[in-house]
Amino acid sequence: MSRKSGYPRTAPGLLAALFLLTLAAGCGGYQFGTRALYTSEIKTVFVPIAEADTYRHDLGERLTEAVCKRITDRTPFDIASSQNADSVLFIRLKSDNQYISGLDRYNNTRQKNMVWCVSAEWKTRQEETLARLDPIPLTSIGVSVNEMSYLVAEMGQSTATVQQDLIDKIADRVVGLMEEKW
Repeated sequence: MSRKSGYPRTAPGLLAALFLLTLAAGCGGYQFGTRALYTSEIKTVFVPIAEADTYRHDLGERLTEAVCKRITDRTPFDIASSQNADSVLFIRLKSDNQYISGLDRYNNTRQKNMVWCVSAEWKTRQEETLARLDPIPLTSIGVSVNEMSYLVAEMGQSTATVQQDLIDKIADRVVGLMEEKW
């Protein structure tokens, strides 16, 4: 039986193999997954207790705990002791302010705004500030992060729940700063 086509049988397979080889060569430098978002030079991070320029009790400890949890959950980095870590993440709670934004007819607070300002700096052991923490250099120590949350007592919120909401938001933002620039 003769073939009418001028192409040999292996041409479609050869073209498919050539296409896959070209595709693989073009994507050779790409990384996939969460490891692609972070530097491969750093493996461990030490996070000292966040310094707090505030009189409110244990906010620095709570913020540090939330940041460490986010680092272990979202990044390939491990939390290590100060002697064994490749890098150090310094965090400072610079201010926490509260503003009344709504009163009822009896002058009771219906809504209160809480605003925190946090600065963060990520350094290597050689005291080099890692470049990815410098997109918005607002302070003398790294990046400044401002977050706000609302306390509405009638909705069952308390100061503690609003503080935890702020801590979670700030921890997400600080750990997000550890990602590589695109």
